Amino acid sequence: MKSLKTFNLSHECIRIVRSKTNQSEYCESAIRAMHNKESEFDVTNMSTRRLLVILSLRKDCEPSIRALINHHLYEAE
Repeated sequence: MKSLKTFNLSHECIRIVRSKTNQSEYCESAIRAMHNKESEFDVTNMSTRRLLVILSLRKDCEPSIRALINHHLYEAE
């Protein structure tokens, strides 16, 4: 069973969808793919900077490692 829904999309997304032969199927498969990825955590999607910040905030991070991370993130710029 299907129903008609209306959503606001950017002009670029509209251009992409209009270029597809079966627009509904394309949108549905894209939404399902994004939904399936939401439940899976993949550390490779995180930036190195963010990983370093998270590591430095851990309580078990050695002070020497924290100092190196802080130097890299904030002083070496």
